[in-house]
Formats: sequence, C-alpha cells, structure tokens
Amino acid sequence: MRSDMMLKQVSAGRMAVTKSVHVASYTSRRLSTKVASSSSSSMGCSGSHLRSPQTQSGRSLQQKFYENRILDRYTSQEPKKVTLRQLVLFGRQLTEDKLIASANYVRSELPVRLAHRISDFQYLPYIAGTNPHLKMVYDLYWRAFDEFRKFPPVKTLDDNRRFCDNVKKNLLEHSQVIPQLGMGVSECADLVSPDEIDRFMNQMLISRISRRTLGEQHLVLSEQFDDDLRAHLGLRPSESFAQLGAAPRGFATQRIGIVRADCSVAQIVHECAHRAAGVYEDAYHLPPGSAPQVLVEGHTDATFMCIPAHFSYIVHELLRNSMSHVISRFAGRLEDAGPDGAPAFPPIRVTICSSHNDIVVRVSDESGGISADVLPYIWSFTHPLKAKRLHNFHAIHRMEARIDEVDSVSPLVSFGFGLPMSRVYAKYWGGDVTVHSLPGYGVDAYVQLPRLGNVVENISARRPPQQTVV
Repeated sequence: MRSDMMLKQVSAGRMAVTKSVHVASYTSRRLSTKVASSSSSSMGCSGSHLRSPQTQSGRSLQQKFYENRILDRYTSQEPKKVTLRQLVLFGRQLTEDKLIASANYVRSELPVRLAHRISDFQYLPYIAGTNPHLKMVYDLYWRAFDEFRKFPPVKTLDDNRRFCDNVKKNLLEHSQVIPQLGMGVSECADLVSPDEIDRFMNQMLISRISRRTLGEQHLVLSEQFDDDLRAHLGLRPSESFAQLGAAPRGFATQRIGIVRADCSVAQIVHECAHRAAGVYEDAYHLPPGSAPQVLVEGHTDATFMCIPAHFSYIVHELLRNSMSHVISRFAGRLEDAGPDGAPAFPPIRVTICSSHNDIVVRVSDESGGISADVLPYIWSFTHPLKAKRLHNFHAIHRMEARIDEVDSVSPLVSFGFGLPMSRVYAKYWGGDVTVHSLPGYGVDAYVQLPRLGNVVENISARRPPQQTVV
C-alpha cells in the first residue's frame, strides 16, 4: 500500500520515471521529506529503490528533513531581477547607505538563487547524482547557501568589508564549478537523457553568471568606494582600513562597478581579434601577423551598455572558432605567401549593426562550413563528440569563462564549451547567439544584444513542468 502511494507521488511529482530506470532514479525533494518523516519500517521497504540525492552525504534523515525545510523557504521565493541600467544608476552618487543596501541585497539574493540550483540537483537521476564531480558542485552550493543565509545583516562599512571577504572566498571556491560540471556531464552523457543534461547545464551556467554578476558588481563598487574614501580622507595606502569606519556626511562617488554605459563594440572586437591572433600564431608557430586578418565594418562607432567581460567572451569565442577553422582549411597557403607579405588566409569579416534597441554583430568566415553531422549538436553538451571534449576538463582545475584564461590553455585543446557558453552569456541579458553554416564556403555567426541595458536578467527560478512518462 505504501509502495503504491510512493510510486504515485513520484509520477505526479517533479520527475518523470520510466520503468527501465526506476531503480536508478532520484525521488523528488518532496518525496524525501515524506521518507524522512515515515517510520523506519517503511524506509526498509522502499528506501533501496527511491532515495533523496542527499542520502550520500551521510547526514541523518532528521538533518536532511530539516535542510529541505530550510531550502523550501528559499525556493518558494522568486529572484529579484535587475537590469544593467539599474546597476549603473545605483552606482552613481554612491553613498555609504546605498553601498550597505547593495550588500544586503546581495546577501539576501544569493541564497535564493543558490537554493533553486540545489533543487535542480535533486531532480537528477540517482546515477548522475552519485557522480563525484557533480556531487562536489552540489556540496559547494550547499556550503555557500548556508554561509550566505546565516550571514548577519550588514550595518556598517566594516560589516561590508567582512561580507566582501566572504563573497571573494566563495567566488574563488566556485571557480572549480565549470570544470567539475564539464567532467560530470561528460561521464553521465550516456546515462541521462540529452534534453535533461542540456536543460540542467544551461540552468546551472546562467544562474552562475547571475550570482557572479551580483557578487562582482558589489565587490568592485565596494573597492571603488573605499579607494575614493581613502583619497578623500588623505589616507596613505599603508594606513589601515579600520580608520574608514564611516564615510563623512554627504560623501559620494561616481562609480558603476563592472558595467560600462558606453562600451565601444569595435574596440572590443579589435581587442579580441588581437588576442586571438596572438594565441593561434603561438600555437601553430606562425610568423607574427600571419593569422587571419579581422576586418571590422558597418557601424564602427556604435556603443552600448554592457558588462565588457561578458561581451568580450562571446566575441572572442566566435573569432577563435573562425580562426581555428580557417587556419586548418588553408594551412597550405602559408608556404605560398608572397614576398609582399600578402595575407595567406582569407579574412574574417565582422559587421556591426546598431539600432535604437539592439546591437547585432556578424562574424563571417570562409572556413568551409560546419559538418552536417555536427551542426545539430553545436549547442548541446551531450553529443558524443562534445562529451569527449568536455572530458578535457580533467586537465584544468579552475575556469571562470573569461578571455584571459586562454593564455594558460592551448587553443588546440577543445572543451566543446565555448560556443554554448557564449549563447548562455547572451541569453542572460536577453540576447542570443545564432550560427548559420554555408556548406563548402563558411560560417556566419550572429550576436544580438539589447543596446540600452533595460532588459532584466533572463534567469528562471522555476523548473519547467515535465510530462510523466508511462
């Protein structure tokens, strides 16, 4: 009787369980609560078939029941989303009161966003949840969730500095998340449905960006505020911050943190092109200046509101893909380069288009196009080729998805990660990345982003409803 009731709860709950994977499936978090509150004899009948993802932690059922009750309080809340424009306006005329308000917003918001992603782990099939790499991320998220929800309200600048230290520590610890997720997904690619893995990864990555955006924005605002306050008070760099317990009445700074209100599209493209060219010239031992030339055309004076680190990552990944495949396709031309120094490779053309609401960047190359066997899976994390490349994350321990990290990793080592991550960055701010293959000729990749910074974060707290598989 109990067993029938539990099976009905699973089929009517958050997971779709098929007969073939019933024994190797997680129950939902609500079912684990039921199990925790039932008698030990009931667990003896069904616990071996259906277990909470936290069973592996070794904590008592009473403790897990308590933790799920805590988690429920946070997953019942929706994230308080922001726009880039709000971040910019908040940073202008930054006072001590506004800085403390920012700290308390981040302090209260991070546990909510972490709780929803912890809940996502609890929906994974049991066999994926036991993967050591995914479990490591799960444990990191739990620790961060506990730390931020227990951190006391920030009331003074000294409180804020202690809070910033905690944020920095968590950002550093969570730089392991991308490699661990990549390795975990590569090992589970044949065990979990492709749609479930892709949904899970996209949710994890876009939520990760959102948390790092809030954390890094507050950290930079705090550092800029302290620097300006130190200068205002005439303190030397060696003097203790303990003297900066409070700002003078009326003191304010003009700071906007990690956001740029007038970011130059062409400047970012040129910087990314220069970096990518240098990387491939070193990797392939090419003469300086012989990498494919990047020609920038269109609305080259266009500016928009963005976080430069996010936009740079997208542009850099698209240019890297183009350069890599153009060099591979036309490698023989290096020997035919004339004495006049004519480019050996066909150029990569970047066209910038600016409207009132949007920025569109097209990257066009003559790489020969994308194979028809690969094209349908370029955004997926589960294609066998992608899973094999994700396995390369075993070679690195930390990654924050920034362009300055490529200097420490050979571009000849592919992770199958850059293109999907670029789309995640774009979608986070209401944009997109699309790719069109021209068979036998090349590829056109398009980046579309809102120009005015008035689009809220595209983060989803709720798990989309799933149909029960019968």
